Amino acid sequence: MLFNGRASIALCTLAQLLLTEVQAIPVVPKPDIDQSPAEKRQVRPVQPITIIDPATRIPVDPVTRIPVDPITFEPVTRIPITLQTIGTFETVGTIGTVGTIGVTRPTFATLSVPSAEYTTPIQYTTPIQYTTPIQYTTPNQYTTPNQYTTPPYGYTTPGYTQPTTTRTTTTSSTSTKTSATPSYTPIVGANNTCYNRLKIDILERTDPDQFNMLVLAWAKIQNTPDSDIFGHYQLSGIHGAPYITWQMGPGSYDTSRGYCTHGSNIFTTWHRPYLLALEQSLFHTAIQIASTFTGAAQTQYLAAAGRVRLPYWDWSDPTTQSYLPPITMVSTVTVTQPGIGGNPVSAVISNPLWAYNFQSPSSTAPLAPFNNRQSTRRYPDANWLDRSNLASASMQSGFTGRVTQTYNAFLSSTYNTFSNNVEGIHDAIHGAVSGGGQMGYISVSAFDPIFWLHHCNVDRLMAMFQTYKPNLWIAPAPGVGTFARPSWLGLTDDTNSELYPFRRADGSWWRSTHTTPVSTIWSSKYGYPEVPCSYQTRPASDLQNFAISQINRLYAGNRPSIPATNRDWNVRLLIDQSEIAGGYDIYVYGGTRPSDPYSDPYGKGYVGSLSSMSTGSADAYKQSRIRFVDVSLNAYLKEYGYYGSDTYKITEYITRNLYYTIIANGRPCYFQDLRTAKIAVYSRDVYDNGKSDSLPYYSSSQYYYTNVTERTPGGIKYVDEILYPIKVDGTREIPWAEQNYTRIET
Repeated sequence: MLFNGRASIALCTLAQLLLTEVQAIPVVPKPDIDQSPAEKRQVRPVQPITIIDPATRIPVDPVTRIPVDPITFEPVTRIPITLQTIGTFETVGTIGTVGTIGVTRPTFATLSVPSAEYTTPIQYTTPIQYTTPIQYTTPNQYTTPNQYTTPPYGYTTPGYTQPTTTRTTTTSSTSTKTSATPSYTPIVGANNTCYNRLKIDILERTDPDQFNMLVLAWAKIQNTPDSDIFGHYQLSGIHGAPYITWQMGPGSYDTSRGYCTHGSNIFTTWHRPYLLALEQSLFHTAIQIASTFTGAAQTQYLAAAGRVRLPYWDWSDPTTQSYLPPITMVSTVTVTQPGIGGNPVSAVISNPLWAYNFQSPSSTAPLAPFNNRQSTRRYPDANWLDRSNLASASMQSGFTGRVTQTYNAFLSSTYNTFSNNVEGIHDAIHGAVSGGGQMGYISVSAFDPIFWLHHCNVDRLMAMFQTYKPNLWIAPAPGVGTFARPSWLGLTDDTNSELYPFRRADGSWWRSTHTTPVSTIWSSKYGYPEVPCSYQTRPASDLQNFAISQINRLYAGNRPSIPATNRDWNVRLLIDQSEIAGGYDIYVYGGTRPSDPYSDPYGKGYVGSLSSMSTGSADAYKQSRIRFVDVSLNAYLKEYGYYGSDTYKITEYITRNLYYTIIANGRPCYFQDLRTAKIAVYSRDVYDNGKSDSLPYYSSSQYYYTNVTERTPGGIKYVDEILYPIKVDGTREIPWAEQNYTRIET
């Protein structure tokens, strides 16, 4: 039976809540699979609401006058979270009360970022005479990254006193802004002709000379001193720890976080100049190394160095199916490098794509919680030995759902929604690759070399979406706090927001507006196989048709050969990211689940997950913000023979066979202990004409199936719980300002 409309809540007349007439499928109350009966805890009884505060017009308890939740009728407080270990309970503590949002605000002076009154970058020697690799013959005229201006004005050396990261106090020193201009190097990428960034395994196989120069260059920048602003240490540190300025002058900074704009509508655009910064360093370093060859080898390797671009790891490619690239899983690699007299010699070196080795204990001192780890690892064992094979297996287990989610991201009706959908996939990959290593922490993930291959693919998807839907772009949305922007300033992020700390050739800040249209990547001298440099002079419609055909070829799966309408099934996982401290994941399992999901969360039955990366400490809370991810159920339903069945059979099946688990900082956590974590199952009609030069589109709004989730811990009972979710402080937020047109169906 189908009903239009959605349940609504009028705060001033709570007693008149509309009852949505839904004929739910009879189900047996579903037990919390994460607890045995002996461990079951009681949920507090519902508090009745009898009055509305005349001053605030908010429902309050008639005795305590404490505001109450309009759906659950419980006091608006943040529920203490109890985490469980095997056989014992460990109480972590109470997560604040009303008015405490995220982390206690650090004490800062008025934000004062460096003035935009910068002169042209005369400090930077750009090898403008280098037009093609063959014409570049005088290496002495090139200024290597190590020879850029000495550590910039206002720079604090690594190994400074680590800022406090407790729940109750986060302090930061502030410096007095001066009128002096810091030295800086503009982020412009390579400075020759446009070359495509390639998939890492294809690059290794088809252009071994370029791959050789890439490896040599990356190895060199990993071995530069920590003070080298274009070395691996400082470039990686821009993202998070060690929370120091990068080419910015004195000012007041939030030293509890890095520059990265996680959870923002400018997440994808901020990473574009960030990737360019590394690519710029790799390119110039490769040129410098190639110049030390002699004779014919110099010509050969200068040409290869001129092609050096940052490669990507396509974790949704149907051929490699999310497995880690083999080159990222071996500790050594054979290269050809200049020997005595510049003659090429073969050598085995530490593989810079496998791990990064820190220079000294002082390098890792500010990198909590890895202060005493001198190298990056994936799935490390007790002896800190790398187990990238487990990371690869975890990634592959989520491939079928991931490729569908990637395809569906291109069907987004707004750029903000696309950015959120891609970031959701991106977050889960960080979790799957980490296994207790650096990739699971916002503060230190960029030190793992695979971070850059991962984010290069995010940039590639962004370029493909820009090509497919050139008229969609960033809409203003609430901003997120970063190192350069304290979060309580009432921030709004839009296309003109400064992408600190990156500057352009004229000294101005990079902004998202500089990353649109898609042709701007060609101006930065790179393209992708789906947005190739060779299309620079061709009509935009040719590029669009080509990109669409590539999206279909890579991610569409078995498309219908004739026009058809299908139903796309998803489960939405949603939470205010500030409700749980540290890092956590909400997992969805279908049909079955691992016997021990806490030690093997990506095992049998894994369908997808919502991941919230730790900022660096299990005690640190993130800025209050609704985050969600849509996990595709299509592949799961096909595997069990239900995809395409009638709605009743599907909803009856997933009611009985979908399972959910929360793991917070390596321990179990439970939905009934959380106020904002929600689960919702919905479907949408998708029309596909089957043509290679067009993509499907949603031909209906969402159908939410409250009967599937209403008896599941964390499941929604009313559709407004997912469309207008409640944050930890009791206010509501519409995530990404979605078009909330929906229907409830049984």
